[in-house]
Amino acid sequence: MASTVINTRADLDAIAGTPEHAAFMGALAGTLWRLEKDDEAATWRAVEDDSTITRFGFERADFFGVQPPELPEYVVKVISAPEIVTMRQARLALLQTGRLAAVNAAVAAADEATKITWEYSQEVHRQHPFVATLAVALSLTDQDLDDLFTLAATL
Repeated sequence: MASTVINTRADLDAIAGTPEHAAFMGALAGTLWRLEKDDEAATWRAVEDDSTITRFGFERADFFGVQPPELPEYVVKVISAPEIVTMRQARLALLQTGRLAAVNAAVAAADEATKITWEYSQEVHRQHPFVATLAVALSLTDQDLDDLFTLAATL
């Protein structure tokens, strides 16, 4: 089964009313904020970011009722899971845990820099802000991320 490629608003409008359209709109709604870690204040911040929705011809008002994500707890901890895995390992771990499609949808809805990073990076760093953003979008806990990185390191 071929997947629909969505690069423009016309591509998105062409699949209106389909589950793929709904999934993509949900992924776009997830791009309205980006998470930034503020080590100095020992907190996370949800920063409004309309760059992705603007690219598809939307405004924030088109996503009525979408709330900022819950901020993850700011925790300074020693991580026992690997800090870095290869992109191949990360994708295999996501595939094995049934999360690869959701991550691919989130990346497809992201800005170009994120797409380039996801597509061409050779490694995934546990502390990268995009990993934290994906964790919130996929409702992953810190333990879930540790488990994914631990699994990835074995693949």
